[in-house]
Amino acid sequence: MPRTPSTARSASKINARLAAAVARSGLDEQALLKAATREAYERVTVLLSTSFADFTPEQQRRIQALVGTEGPARREKPAKAAKAAKEDLPPRFWLPHSGATWSGRGRVPNAFLSWEGTVAHTEWKKTHPDQRFPAYPG
Repeated sequence: MPRTPSTARSASKINARLAAAVARSGLDEQALLKAATREAYERVTVLLSTSFADFTPEQQRRIQALVGTEGPARREKPAKAAKAAKEDLPPRFWLPHSGATWSGRGRVPNAFLSWEGTVAHTEWKKTHPDQRFPAYPG
């Protein structure tokens, strides 16, 4: 994969150094670039692994955002409390003709959706214009 040139301000300095190093070493540019990249990676890895805790929390967040991970000195997250078991909620709505019930949470059951366009729904809606479904008795 060909390397695209950097647009950073320091890129021209690096490119000039690279050109000078290529001329001195007699190696091709790709081999020299690969060696320089490997050395830079090792330096960054050593720096982050030895002194990541010395950075301020804001600096650590910025480094983590740049790297895209939690970083080498990742803090252990506190264990999340276990979620309570879901309770069976009492029904809020029901369909008198079928006896289907619904707690009013989550998606509307198909029985309620299919009841909405029927003649029974239209008749019920005339007497209860402010409600969508019949309330559960009790």
